[in-house]
Amino acid sequence: MDESISKRGTFSLRTLLLLVVIACLAIGLYVVGSRLSDANRELSTRRTEAGVFAVDDRSKVHALAVDTGEPNTWRWRLFIPQGQKYSWNISASDIPKDDVPSQAGASGYSNEEYWDRDNEVMVTAKLRQLDGGDWQMSVDSLIADSPSQMHGATLQIPQEKLRWMTEVTSTDGRVAGERGVRVFEAKEPLILLQRRAGELQPDGSYQPSKKPMPGFMIWLKEEP
Repeated sequence: MDESISKRGTFSLRTLLLLVVIACLAIGLYVVGSRLSDANRELSTRRTEAGVFAVDDRSKVHALAVDTGEPNTWRWRLFIPQGQKYSWNISASDIPKDDVPSQAGASGYSNEEYWDRDNEVMVTAKLRQLDGGDWQMSVDSLIADSPSQMHGATLQIPQEKLRWMTEVTSTDGRVAGERGVRVFEAKEPLILLQRRAGELQPDGSYQPSKKPMPGFMIWLKEEP
């Protein structure tokens, strides 16, 4: 056999084996990477469902809504950075579309020095109808591993102010973090919960309005 043909055959075989090895490694890396990506997505989903979240920027407020399984009950996990002092605010009067009311119906704040450190806070808001027909909205917070707490606020709401909940067929609003972690600048008002009545249209339907509308809101406001 011609020696040059033998060398070409050996070279071709080695090249083929090398290409096969490279292809196998590439397929293996792709499979491992795909599985890791799927695992990370699954972990992220489970962490979100459990109300656990990663804080990427510790200078900002992070909010994640957690399902309660109860009507008119909302819950959040918050990360609040060190140095930030807030008041809780509730309103059940005319609610702006993209801002907070000029004045709250009820406010609450704590002088306990929770702001001396970063905090993870569990927040629960409830809307309940009282025996006489009026309503009560409350928001409470808990920092589980701290003797210093943020506390909360409670607002009594006359029945007629929430009559729209049964009379209006369309509402708008927001629940912070209901589609994943929501990040806020630490000094901006943090709207956790907003619900507003739709506006009556000439054709008898109700549509979202740019004007302040009957509704309710819970928000955090930075305090000096």
